[in-house]
Amino acid sequence: MTERAKGSRAEIIKWGEKLFERHLVSGWGGNVSCRLGRSRYLITGKGAALGFLKTRDIVEIDARGKAVLHGRHPSSEAPLHLAVYAATDARAVVHVHPPEIIAYCRGRDEFVPLSFEEEYSLGRVPVIPHDGPTVTDPAPVAEELRRHPVVILPGHGTVARGRDLQEAFLITDLLAEAVHCRLVVPDETKSPT
Repeated sequence: MTERAKGSRAEIIKWGEKLFERHLVSGWGGNVSCRLGRSRYLITGKGAALGFLKTRDIVEIDARGKAVLHGRHPSSEAPLHLAVYAATDARAVVHVHPPEIIAYCRGRDEFVPLSFEEEYSLGRVPVIPHDGPTVTDPAPVAEELRRHPVVILPGHGTVARGRDLQEAFLITDLLAEAVHCRLVVPDETKSPT
């Protein structure tokens, strides 16, 4: 294992803990990855709990999503992460299940932040139709992430890309804060149900 791979594993562990501490993910949900080189990636393994990651929970995969070491199993969302890397210049991807975002964005086509700073940083965040516990068609997600730093999957969570794991974390965290603000000040343009 190269020193660079060790450092990336440490980064994934660090940001996984922060995602868990910020209540952006719970239980065994979510997955995190980073680019190691042109055709190698690190991704959290199948069933790995982001708040309690160990080095063994992080799997190195190739551009086809196959584990480099036999017997290792990457997250079922590896195809989603790889599609984002193929479509963008991302060096890191964070996919989590923030409860307030999931609850608030149900039935919406996009999310518009209240504050100017949040809208400047995030823009209008697209909500991409999705069914099921795993993204089976990552193409629409990857396509939207060409133009946006983060997208929302209704009933599922968010996918953020970044130059590094810190940026992908901060984008995710900022979106969670923006949605929290919307819950405090309801959207006047949407009629109550």
